[in-house]
Amino acid sequence: MGEMQTCYSLRCGYVTDAEGTTCPKCGGRLRTAKVIRRLGWAQLLIGLFLVGMMGTITVMTAPYLLHPGDTSGGTTFTGTPEQAQLFLGLFGIVIFFGVGTMFSGGWQVVTGKRNRWIAILMLVIFVILIGVGLAVKNAVPR
Repeated sequence: MGEMQTCYSLRCGYVTDAEGTTCPKCGGRLRTAKVIRRLGWAQLLIGLFLVGMMGTITVMTAPYLLHPGDTSGGTTFTGTPEQAQLFLGLFGIVIFFGVGTMFSGGWQVVTGKRNRWIAILMLVIFVILIGVGLAVKNAVPR
């Protein structure tokens, strides 16, 4: 008997100790706990990168975005306060997505399994992120 494998599909979660790479129940990929943990580490690192980079960008640009037209800092934001709020909101959602990615990766590292509800939540946050990104794109004059 081989190592236990879990279907990586969100809709399935089938567990078996049989050899193979395809789930007999849904056709998804079977993954061992070791592989799922490795993927979790990758998610954790990506989340740390997103939070670190977007946090730094937010801290560096927030003073300019919150005070449009102020040239005392050597640079200025020429947009409207509403545009600044959209930008900061987008930054915040990316940071929140990064935190969620870290949480999801941490879950996979600790348990060796993928959590369906965390994955669904991350997909919802991603859709919101795309929506806010489109709103920012449409708010910036061409």
